[in-house]
Amino acid sequence: METEHLIVTDLEVDSALADLSVPLAVRAVWQLLSESDVRLDEAVALDVPDVELADRLVVLHDTKEGGTYESGITAATAAVLAELIGSRPSGPVFAVDSRRLRKEEVAARFRETTGKSVHALRFTRQARRHRSTARPQLVARMADEETAAPA
Repeated sequence: METEHLIVTDLEVDSALADLSVPLAVRAVWQLLSESDVRLDEAVALDVPDVELADRLVVLHDTKEGGTYESGITAATAAVLAELIGSRPSGPVFAVDSRRLRKEEVAARFRETTGKSVHALRFTRQARRHRSTARPQLVARMADEETAAPA
């Protein structure tokens, strides 16, 4: 199955995140999606108390798998979330004009900006993780085959 259209390059992500015509809240969702295992629905549902900046965690409720779990975030994502949250003690993390962002808005802006589906961010992260973990196994298997080959 051809999946190349689902891959977002680092340049595409960096360019999208640097596009100042896109509200910071929207770009912050994209960054969270590209750097963590958080899904789009879970991201837009985050409230300020769900973000633990000091521990670089977000707490996700009512996940696709059911229940609540924590997801680690990068220092860069934590910095952007800190800027978004400011001194607010409550409310949605990702808001524009005092209202919670909708996943359709986030997805539409990503497609406008990159020409790709916002879900490609998650797919790209998963594909990279798979490649990085699969590569040592492939190398080991190739080494085994070379030693087993007759001389």
